[in-house]
Amino acid sequence: MTGAGTLDLHDAAMSLLPPLWLAAPFLVCLPATVIALVRIRRWWNSGAPLPLPLDGAMPAVRWSAPAGFALFAAIYLAAYVVAGGYAAVHDLVTGEPSKAYDSFSPAVFLGQAVPLLIGAAAVAAFGRGALETVGVRTGGLRTSLVYGVAAFAVVFPLCVAALVANSILVARLGLEVEPPALLTTVSEQPQAWTLVLAMLQAAVLAPLVEEFAYRGVLLVSLMKRLGPAAAIALSGGIFAVAHLGTQPQAVLPLFLLGLALGYAAYRTRSLLGPIVGHSLFNGLMVVGTYLWGGATPG
Repeated sequence: MTGAGTLDLHDAAMSLLPPLWLAAPFLVCLPATVIALVRIRRWWNSGAPLPLPLDGAMPAVRWSAPAGFALFAAIYLAAYVVAGGYAAVHDLVTGEPSKAYDSFSPAVFLGQAVPLLIGAAAVAAFGRGALETVGVRTGGLRTSLVYGVAAFAVVFPLCVAALVANSILVARLGLEVEPPALLTTVSEQPQAWTLVLAMLQAAVLAPLVEEFAYRGVLLVSLMKRLGPAAAIALSGGIFAVAHLGTQPQAVLPLFLLGLALGYAAYRTRSLLGPIVGHSLFNGLMVVGTYLWGGATPG
């Protein structure tokens, strides 16, 4: 049975589906996904716990779990306060409505820089012991890079497939969805300066902030209360739900991304790997949108 409602649903779903240019990286990464899924299935059937980090040591966390949760909340509260404060000052000085959340507004960059400053202050406060945690340890450079690239390659095809399913669900629920503002700007203004600023924001600042907060502070804090598998899953879930208000069509893909990045952080006891994986994911979205158009989650 077909009708106007069915056609509207179809049009809404099609408008949310990923662009065709994602097919090439999807196919390139697919063999890594298949290999990883086979290994995950073997591990699941064995009933064994997650393998220990590569150096055989669990994170030596200096802060307590409540302190970690408080630091996580403070990071994002500070970002919102800075953005809101900028908007208020802008309105007061200019007498015009602010554009605090425009893609390249100073408030956006300040909101990303402030959490990094808070993180640096926390590391300094906790001293040398903090350098042994997954939150701030640099780890082996080569190993971390390999795990970061592998995490991206393994999860990317799953994220594309999840985006299709998630988009159809969003269309069925009749939710209002706006493409990410940053990618919309890049698509509508495909100029060199927009590409540079978008890459700085999405592929540099965002991975640094979010990996420190989610895979560093939050994941480590959860591991003090839960096992590694549960901590990785819960931190990935919180990471995805945090994007629900702005990107409901991307919650499931971002959850899968959070799992992959969380495992890379846990396995290497380093943030370098997940930062690399996150940068590749966001950078691909920005560059693909710049070259071929079409807004997708990033």
